[in-house]
Formats: sequence, structure tokens, C-alpha cells
Amino acid sequence: MVFVSSLTPPEPPKTSALQNLIAQPHRLFFFAGVLQCVVIISLIGLSYTGFIHLNVSVGLYHAYAMLFIAFTQFFAGFLLTTFPRYLSRPVATQTTYLPIAWLINGGGIVFIVFSFISQIWLIIPMLFIFLGYIKLCLVLFDFQRKSTVTNKQDTSWMLIAFGHGILGQLLFMADAFVPTYKLALGISFYLYTFFIVLVVSQKMMPFFAANSIQGYVMNKSKSFLMLILSALIVKVILDAFSINAFLADGALFFITTYELIKWKLPFKKSPPILWVLFLSIWWVPIGFGLFVIQDISILLGTPIFMEKAPLHAFAIGYFTTVLIGFGTRVILGHSGRTPKADRYAVTLFGLIQVMTLLRIFAGLFPQYGYPHAIMSTAAFWLIVFGLWSKRYIHILFEK
Repeated sequence: MVFVSSLTPPEPPKTSALQNLIAQPHRLFFFAGVLQCVVIISLIGLSYTGFIHLNVSVGLYHAYAMLFIAFTQFFAGFLLTTFPRYLSRPVATQTTYLPIAWLINGGGIVFIVFSFISQIWLIIPMLFIFLGYIKLCLVLFDFQRKSTVTNKQDTSWMLIAFGHGILGQLLFMADAFVPTYKLALGISFYLYTFFIVLVVSQKMMPFFAANSIQGYVMNKSKSFLMLILSALIVKVILDAFSINAFLADGALFFITTYELIKWKLPFKKSPPILWVLFLSIWWVPIGFGLFVIQDISILLGTPIFMEKAPLHAFAIGYFTTVLIGFGTRVILGHSGRTPKADRYAVTLFGLIQVMTLLRIFAGLFPQYGYPHAIMSTAAFWLIVFGLWSKRYIHILFEK
């Protein structure tokens, strides 16, 4: 007698939505990163309108919160997923990454609450966030140390960027006692956030193109990252001492432009999930080009005021497009779906570019309704993340 039921595999155990969310690092950190982004930007927008009052510098709140509470979580979700693949190591376990998430997000919640009380109180949540960040760095370094693969160049550059993030956070905390804000911002923005996004971009974008487009050959310069890091360090130092950074900005503009031309990324032949990423990295020479124009105008004695337009060419045009782009790929790919960008997704990427142009316009022409432009940019941000979440966030809770 044949028992058919014995050939039927048992049903997998049922899991809750929360169990599904924390089952993989990219799920938990992407969800937390999106949530923190929405809260942070909402409070910044409400602060500009006067509906709420933050008892901290808006610049400090905006910079620190976005870099170390929001963006860092996207980095954590992506790299805790890809580092084991890059380095042929076992995946990170929940006992490894859950403490990182609790420290960063717990500290993030307290940071927001204390922002209504006093700037000096922010040191307390900053310490919790710093501990979570150190834990993340140690986990990534452990992958690197135990790996037996021969080529660890790209992961080494990423760890260098994370090392700068440690220094940046220490300087943000020190600013409560000595004026270190400008140096903290420069190191955290350029040597940590910008550099790690660039390292990931130069590793993944040509790689995706070579794997997807027949006939495409990667053509990257071996010295590209070393030249960029050296020029960024010079820029950060000059900016910290309010010295014209024309030479550093000019070098960064020409190095990045030359490298992107050399890559010859195949826009026309690529599917939307790729060409939106290829588009995003061109905001890099645009941002440095704006800095060059500003530097030259100052040297000529006819300064052109750009406010923070070049910074937002990077932060919105480049970082946000890349984070949404790579985040979409990872979420779809790791849920068994085909990584692709349909018309809905392409529209979201288009809105990010509009948002970038609007924020640049606000910096270049503040006389034409600067507060309204800032508020419109914040509204665009919330709309984009809201629409993106509507389409993709539910996947993070699926089994």
C-alpha cells in the first residue's frame, strides 16, 4: 500500500509579520531606514513652517540624523547582505545584527525626542547610535578578517569609509564642547557617506552592465578611488578652515567626469532598473561642477551664492536614487521576484530627479520663495518614500 500523504512535504511553520521582517538584515534595516527618513524629513519640514520648534541647530539635526540614523541603516541592510557574498562567508545571524538595529533605532527615537529639549542632551542618544555603529563596523570587519578570498580591495575601501564615520560621529559629539561641527560634517558627508556610496557604485554599476548587456566590457581605472579619497580629504580640510577649495573641487570634477566617460555605461541598451542607477551617478560631476563655479566666482570677487545646492545634488540626486535603486533590486531579488523597474518605479525615480532640481533651484535662487521650495522638496521626499513604500514595503513582511 502506498501512502500518498507520506510523499507530501510538511507545511513550513507559520511565522508572524514581525518574524518575517527580522528574518534577514536587509528587511529590518530597509524598513527602519524608510521609517526614520519619513519622521526626520517631516520634522524638518514642520520646523521650517514654524509648527514645531526644535531646541537644537536645524543643521546639526538634519545632517546627523540623515547620515547616521537614516542612510546608515540602508548601508547596513545592503552590506550585511552583500559582504558575505563578496567575501564568501556565512550570512549574518540575527544575534549579530539585531543589537545593531536596536541601538541605532532606539538611539534614533531618543535623539528625536531630545531634539525638542536641548542640544547637549543629544550626546546621550548619539552614544547609543555610536555603539550600534561600532558593532556594525566590527561585524563587517570580522567578515573581512575571516575571509580567504584573494581580492578584498572593494570591501577594504568600504571599511575605510566606515572608519571615517567613526571619526565623524566623535566630532559631532565633541561639538557640544568645542566648535568641530564643520569638520564633523565634512568627514561624515564626504569621507563616509559619499565615499561609501561611490565605492559601491563603482563596484556594482559596471558589474551589472557587464552581466546584463552583451558586449559591454568594464573599463575602470585602478587609481580612481585613491585619487577621489585624496581629493576629498583635501576638500574637507580646506572647507573646515573656510579656505577656497577650487583645486580640490576641480580635481574631483575632472576625475569623476573622466571616469564616467571611460565606463561608457550603456544607457540605451539597459533595462530601467539599471539606467536609473547609471543616471544617478552623473549627479556627482554636476555637484562638483557647481562647487567649481562657486569657487571661481569667489576668486574673481563676484561670489555666486549657492547655499547647499551642490550638497543636495549629491544627497538627493545621487544618494537617494542609488539607495532606492539598490534597495528595490535587493528587496525584489531576495523575495524571489525578478529585479525590474516598471513604469510605476521609473516615475518614482523621475520624481527624485525633479526633487533634486527643485532643491538646487532653492539654493541658487533663494530670493524666489526659498522656504516654499524647501517645503516643496520635503513634500516631494515624503511622497516618493510613501509611494515607494506602498509598492515594496509589504514584501519585507512576507514569509
